Parts: sequence; structure tokens; C-alpha cells
Amino acid sequence: MKHGRRILAVVPARSGSKGIPDKNMQQIAGRSLIALVGEVLNSPACDWIDRRIISTDSERYAEEGKKHGLDAPFLRPPELSSDTAGAVETLQHAVTEMERIDGVTYDVILIVEPTCPFRQPEDVNGVMDLLAATNAGSAVTVSRVDTKFHPHKVLRVSSDDVISFYAEAGAGVKQRQSLEPLFYRNGACYALTRACLMDEQRIFTTTTRAHLVERLLLNIDEPEEIVLARYYAETRHLPVGYKKPSA
Repeated sequence: MKHGRRILAVVPARSGSKGIPDKNMQQIAGRSLIALVGEVLNSPACDWIDRRIISTDSERYAEEGKKHGLDAPFLRPPELSSDTAGAVETLQHAVTEMERIDGVTYDVILIVEPTCPFRQPEDVNGVMDLLAATNAGSAVTVSRVDTKFHPHKVLRVSSDDVISFYAEAGAGVKQRQSLEPLFYRNGACYALTRACLMDEQRIFTTTTRAHLVERLLLNIDEPEEIVLARYYAETRHLPVGYKKPSA
């Protein structure tokens, strides 16, 4: 428990990824993405989590989760295992199953996706603390949008190769420092109240709060991002998963 709330951490790990086959078993620094998220959720800094589970359709993924401290009391049904299955429905299924199995009601649900290998325990703590400190239905980790990709710098190209600004205001931008700071969800962690997920049936609401992570993170969607993550882990020594501090 934390802040007087019973907390369920759900690691969604569908096995049928098309963009990167077997994505959640890909290895960074010698451990699978499932192993890395298990390490973080079982670190001493996250010992306040009441239950840590993997929601998957794969026996193999379930076994990998168990090896790294993630319970796997059920497998997803087929209707929640395709690439068209909704995140909300998948999480609602996990909560319903765990409350039935455990005989308790969970107050907060954490969504902790395997695809963010540089996540650290402080990211999970930060988003949980933010949720507890506000009346928000959810809180989400975010990163800053690089100004190179700001909407006011994005261009359209017509069929005859004529360039125009995506946003009219882009024509007036003279220096990047004048651009409004923008943010994107980085996939490190989402924290939702039970009411937000089960009653409102949403992850983002009008009260959703942002927990800013300033260091470099990757959220892996494309094959080249696996290569990039391995490169960052090996050459830039970014922290991967959680390792006990040296004595």
C-alpha cells in the first residue's frame, strides 16, 4: 500500500506483435523487456505495490514474468489478444480477474508496459505520488517534445512537392526558444484510480496530471528502436531495469 491505497501493477504483454515479432521477449543488456519491467517493479523502492501481474495471452510470456517477480494467475481470452483489442478493456479484465482471485478491491491500477526499458523505480514512484497528491483520475509520465518535431516546425508537402507549414503559426517562428513547450507520453508508467478505469472507462480524463521525466527514455515500437536501445545501454550506459547497488 501507498498513501493508504491498495495498488495493482499490470504489465500488459501481448505476444502477437506484428511490427517486432516477439517484441516483449527482445533483450536489452542481456535481459528480456519483461525481465526489465519485473526488476523495476520488484525493486525495494517499489515495495509498496500490493500485486504485480503480467497480463498476457502467452504461456511463455507468463513463465518469463514469473521468473522476474510478476504473477500470472490467468491468461487473456482470445478477444483481448489481437492487435485490435482496446487497452481499457484489457485492463478492466485484469482488474476484474485479480479482484475475484484476491478477494479485495484495488484502489489504484498502474500500467507498466515492457516497451520502456530505461524506466526506473523513481518514475513509478513519481507518477503514484502525483496521483495521490491530486484529485486526478489518472497521472501519466511524459517527456518533452524535441523542438525539431514541434507542430510549428512540421511541414506539409503537396502532390507537386510544394512545401507549406502544417500550422500557420509556424511561418512566424524565428527561434526555437519561442516555441511553446510540448510533451508526449513516454510509456514509463500510468497510474489510474479504480473509478477512472472501471467506471469512466478511460485512461486520459480532463483532470489527468503529467509527471515529467527529464532524462532520456525510449518507448519501443519499431525494430530500429530495439537496436537504438541496445546501443544506448552499451555505449551511453543508460540504466536498464534495476540492479542492486554494489556493496
